[in-house]
Amino acid sequence: MDYKELCCKIIDSHDGLVYVTDMETNEVIFANKKLLQVICKNKAEVFGKPCYQALQDKECPCEFCTNSILSENKYYDWEIFREDMQRYFVLHDKLLILGDRKFRVEVGTDITDQVLEKREIKNKLNMEKTLIKCIDTLNHENDVNKAINELLKIVGETYDGDRAYIFERCEADNTVSNTYEWCKKEIVQQLDSLQKVPFSYFDMWIERFSNHKSRIIYSLKKELDHDSEEYKILGPQNIDSLVAAPLFNNGLLIGFIGVDNPSVEYLHYGLLEQITSFIVNDLQKRLLIEKLQVLSYRDSLTGVCNRTSYIKYLDELKDNSYSTLGVIFIDINGLKKANDSRGHAYGDQMIVRISGLLKKTFAEKVFRIGGDEFVVICTGMMREEFMRREQTLRAFAEQNAEINFSLGAVWTDEEISVEKLIAIADKAMYDAKRDYYQKYLHCDESL
Repeated sequence: MDYKELCCKIIDSHDGLVYVTDMETNEVIFANKKLLQVICKNKAEVFGKPCYQALQDKECPCEFCTNSILSENKYYDWEIFREDMQRYFVLHDKLLILGDRKFRVEVGTDITDQVLEKREIKNKLNMEKTLIKCIDTLNHENDVNKAINELLKIVGETYDGDRAYIFERCEADNTVSNTYEWCKKEIVQQLDSLQKVPFSYFDMWIERFSNHKSRIIYSLKKELDHDSEEYKILGPQNIDSLVAAPLFNNGLLIGFIGVDNPSVEYLHYGLLEQITSFIVNDLQKRLLIEKLQVLSYRDSLTGVCNRTSYIKYLDELKDNSYSTLGVIFIDINGLKKANDSRGHAYGDQMIVRISGLLKKTFAEKVFRIGGDEFVVICTGMMREEFMRREQTLRAFAEQNAEINFSLGAVWTDEEISVEKLIAIADKAMYDAKRDYYQKYLHCDESL
């Protein structure tokens, strides 16, 4: 075995990718076995052929050719990603001069595993930072809605998506509604149009969600039946890909968080799955706040607005203009006597029944401002309609001897303060109450 043959065998046994080209003609004069295996070609397809054609399948010299910057003294190191192989390589190039000929020697090493490992570590670090940022946003912002919207902004930007959103499930009718949304500036918002969507449209989602798995779509057009309800909902939104993670509360699926058109590298990022429990906590916090607000502004017995709500609404009316204003003032007749003779449970039934009548007759603001006093405030209602509803109430009072009330009503299209109008209605009610007691009970109404 001569020296040249020995050198070729040594290089052939090298685990790296080695080849040599004539720098004047770009012809490949040597390529080791490892390189030929990687590019899936034999010697005849490579040797004597221009390197850009044999190794890169190009018709002209590569735009990244290093011939002009090589020297004999040191290797020139650089990296390249071969899209056709989906592999990363680090390359070491050096100038070799033999006689009057110049050659480029290139030794390549596949670093794909190292690159992906570094990227995975970097992604994990970024995800941890983003996760901490999301948690801090939810913990330090007192306004739950503002906190969740800010979180969606963080999520959408992290995934480089078009839209990030939360859907909440209504168990009563098994629908889902878009309750929170973040969009890129150029993306059309969808929140208003995605309300009360039957959850059955997302059967594939439910199946995965029930196993606590995310729903990932890489290509809407390729993966979904174009006649499916899922495609009909997602397609018009210009969604090509998405990732969505389920939201569970005590084992019950209450909704999901998703991102539309995220960058491919983030489809399996895992951030959504990491933040679901924190989102659920904030959603439950919001529901608790809403319940507390209902308790603060609603009468617990009747469900109509209470005195606190009444005072707040009067303040709001001061700052708003209205074309017409109507007030109904009602006081239940004989409630004290009913409580004393038949018990408070019976008296409560009277109150509930009157409040139900008011809610049925007036969709406007109905307030219970005292034990047996109710006020109805109507804005923007025409006189004829107001009087028609007033007569409905009066007819009920006349037809129900056991549950009776005195009523004062006033309507105006003139500029007048709501307090003054309420005072007029209040006086009319007391006049009616006095007449009732004198007519039916022959006593003063205070009895």
